[in-house]
Amino acid sequence: MVSAAEGMLLILAILGGLIVGLKQIQRRFSPHPEIVRKLLHIPMGLVTLSFPWLFDDPLPVVLLTAIAIATLLAIRLYAPLRNEFGSVLGGVERRSLGEVYFPAAIALLFCLAHQEPLLYCIPILMLTLADALAALIGVRYGTVRYETLEGQKSAEGSIAFFTLAFFSVHVPLLLLSEVGRAETLLISVILGLLVMLLEAIAWRGLDNFFIPLGGYLLLRTHLEMDVPALLTRLVITIALVIFTLTWRRRTTLNDSALMGATLFGYLSWSIGGWQWLLSPLTVFLCYPLLMRRVDPKLEERDRQSMPWLPADETCGWVRVHNIYAVMSVVAAGALWLFLFGIWERSNLLYPYTIGFAASLAIIGIAGLPPTAYWLPAQIGRVILYIGKSWLLLFVPLLAIERTSIPVSLLGLLGIAIAGITYYLTQPWLRSRPTDRWNWIGRAAFATVASCLGLLVL
Repeated sequence: MVSAAEGMLLILAILGGLIVGLKQIQRRFSPHPEIVRKLLHIPMGLVTLSFPWLFDDPLPVVLLTAIAIATLLAIRLYAPLRNEFGSVLGGVERRSLGEVYFPAAIALLFCLAHQEPLLYCIPILMLTLADALAALIGVRYGTVRYETLEGQKSAEGSIAFFTLAFFSVHVPLLLLSEVGRAETLLISVILGLLVMLLEAIAWRGLDNFFIPLGGYLLLRTHLEMDVPALLTRLVITIALVIFTLTWRRRTTLNDSALMGATLFGYLSWSIGGWQWLLSPLTVFLCYPLLMRRVDPKLEERDRQSMPWLPADETCGWVRVHNIYAVMSVVAAGALWLFLFGIWERSNLLYPYTIGFAASLAIIGIAGLPPTAYWLPAQIGRVILYIGKSWLLLFVPLLAIERTSIPVSLLGLLGIAIAGITYYLTQPWLRSRPTDRWNWIGRAAFATVASCLGLLVL
């Protein structure tokens, strides 16, 4: 085996030669920028597959990552290098740090799995082959488009991603592990579907981070399951995807936001069971009922503040909400779901439910028209949204957990705190040039309100 220093020099030489070589190909043949990016992406990923056999310790990989990130940032930020080699990294017009996330994810994954080469190599294969080749297929053959945060992706690209991700999991597990054939097949299908959803919702190059780390976590947890457990997860995954797609026209979420909601639904069920799926599912089904419909009395300023409103009563919602909207709704719940995964305390379902109920109330309050915002009638609507959200989320909790009435009323207080705080701050949030602070505020108010549930734990 080569020494760590020799291995590092070898990897750096390959990386440098790859960048220089691709620059020469660009000058001579002028290929599509996406092709050039993936010709950098694929060899880099394949080279990193050798790390478990080149390095026994994570330190050389961390040092390599630091050098690689510094080099890539220098090419992006230092004008002479950018003019010479920048088109190799950034020929596609997008705001992305994908080339930085890629080595960072490799280093973190190696730290987690360097003693288990299969758990390291399979996520790298998914990132290297499925992500890169699916992007090329989407560019060349994509005709059926769906909306994402950064524009559009293609169904053909996503199908290609699933196919390549399936084989990236199936072949190594079949040939290099003792996992049974049926288990291998089921794990490959489940991971292919879930990581495809991860890729579809990623933005600004974060797929280079989400895919390997998400793939690692999913692989580690699913390898321990038997056939009945895997079959159950496969059925639930497919059911959630089909249900979300059939319900899409009844929501204001764009396609990648729907996929994000599906993924969170799977995680909530997989980690906590059906009881933890109930709250996000209730919010997903019921939030359109709390949103304001078309009203002829609305002024133009009111309509501009509510871009989801249809043109008239015969039309469906305008699907304007992206993955940021989903993240703001699930943020509080994701915190308690994560803590439940660590501590396995069933009573964490209580603050989890408060978080989703608070988010549901905030969704209703977000539809108050700015021209009549401070009128007494609107304050009545705020109270109504808070009450409806409490009933929709806490009546099931009362039945499931036998929660007492006083404890449930404490949840109502938390929802009221979040809803009233959002009502008071929404005019300022609406005045911001982007929706970023609006989403952050919603997530923060719901999370703080959910912490009230700690008083009864």
